[in-house]
Amino acid sequence: MDDFYKFIDEKIFPELESIEAKRKKSIEAIRKKIVSMLCVIPVFIIIFFIIGIVTVTYITNIIVASTIGGIIFVVYLIIFVVYCCIIKSIIKKYEKYISEFSSVIIGNIAKSIDNNLEYARNSHITPSEYKASGLFLTRYDRFDGKDLVYGKLDKTEIKFSYLSTYHNEIKANIAKIVEHPIFDGLFFIADFNKRFSGEVYLIPHIPGLGFFFHSPRSGTKKILLENHNFNRKFDVYGSDPVVTMYTISTSFVDRLLNFSRETYPMLFTRMSLINSTLYLAIWGKYKPEVPVRGTVFNKKICYDYLKQLKFATGIVEELNLNTRIWTQTPPNSQASTSTNPITSMDSSSSIKFCPKCNYNVEPADTFCSNCGQLLK
Repeated sequence: MDDFYKFIDEKIFPELESIEAKRKKSIEAIRKKIVSMLCVIPVFIIIFFIIGIVTVTYITNIIVASTIGGIIFVVYLIIFVVYCCIIKSIIKKYEKYISEFSSVIIGNIAKSIDNNLEYARNSHITPSEYKASGLFLTRYDRFDGKDLVYGKLDKTEIKFSYLSTYHNEIKANIAKIVEHPIFDGLFFIADFNKRFSGEVYLIPHIPGLGFFFHSPRSGTKKILLENHNFNRKFDVYGSDPVVTMYTISTSFVDRLLNFSRETYPMLFTRMSLINSTLYLAIWGKYKPEVPVRGTVFNKKICYDYLKQLKFATGIVEELNLNTRIWTQTPPNSQASTSTNPITSMDSSSSIKFCPKCNYNVEPADTFCSNCGQLLK
C-alpha cells in the first residue's frame, strides 16, 4: 500500500495538476453560467410575458399585435437556443474532464500493474465480441461501453471494459418506450489455456429455473460435474459432455469456487468457453466515481481504481490461465481451427481504432459508428 501511495504522489498527482486547474476553472465557469441562467432568463421571460398580456389586452390593431407576438416568439426561441447551448457546453466540458482524468488514472495504474497493458478511454468490447460470447441472446437496442484495457499478461491475452446493453419495451397502453438493462458491468475476455472446439456455459444455479432465465445457445445440454458444491452454485451446459469435462477440470472447478466467493453475489455473473476463448460478464462492477466538486488529488479514488483493475487482471491468476496446456487435445474432439479473437489481438486487424476519436471499431467497418469518420 505504501508503494502504491508513493506511486500516486510521484507519478499520478503531478499529471493531475493541470486537470485540477481545469476542473476549478470549469466549476467556476459553470457556476457563473448557471447563475446567469437563473437570473437573466427568467427576467426576460417575465418581461416579454407582461408585454404579451398588454398587447393582447390593449392593442386592437391585428398587424401590430401579430408583429409584437412574432417578436416575443423569436425572443423565446433565442432564449431556448441559448439555454441549450449553455447546457451542451457544460456537458462537453464535463465529458472532456472525465476523459482526461480517466486517461491519467486508469492508464497509469494499468501500466503499474503490467507494462504490457494498454488503455483506450473511448473504446470498449465490440458488439461482435459480445455476441460471440453467447451469454446474452436478448436483442439489444442500445449498446454502450468505455474504458477498454487490453494486452498480454505473461502468456494470456486479455481485454476488458465496462459495458451496458439495453432492450426497449414498447408500452402501447401509455405510448411510452421503457428501457430495460440486459447487462451492466464488467465484460472480460481472455484466451483459455486449453485448445478445444465447442461451447461451454456456466450460469448461476437457480433451482428449477436456470436454463429458462439464462438460455444459452441451442445445441447444449446440462452437464453435472463431480463436485456437488459446484453444482449447487452453477449450472453447466455444453455442446459435448467430453469437451465440457475436459475444459472444466477438477482444479478449474476449485478455482471457480474461490473466484465466486470474491464476486458475490455470483447470481449476476456468467461465463462461457467457446472455441478456446473465455468470456466473463460480471454484473454490477462499475467504474469508481470521478471527482467533480471535490479535488482530483484523492488517494481513495485512486485506490478504488486500483482495486477494480486488480480484480479484472487478477482473473488470469485466479483461474490459472497462464498455465498453458495447448499440447493436449480433448478426447473425441479436434482443436479449433477458427481464428481466436484474443490470440490475434496484437494484429492490426483485431484492434482497430478510429483516427479521429480513437473509438474501437470493427475491422471490416468503413465508417466510424461513433463520429462518422471515413476509415482507411
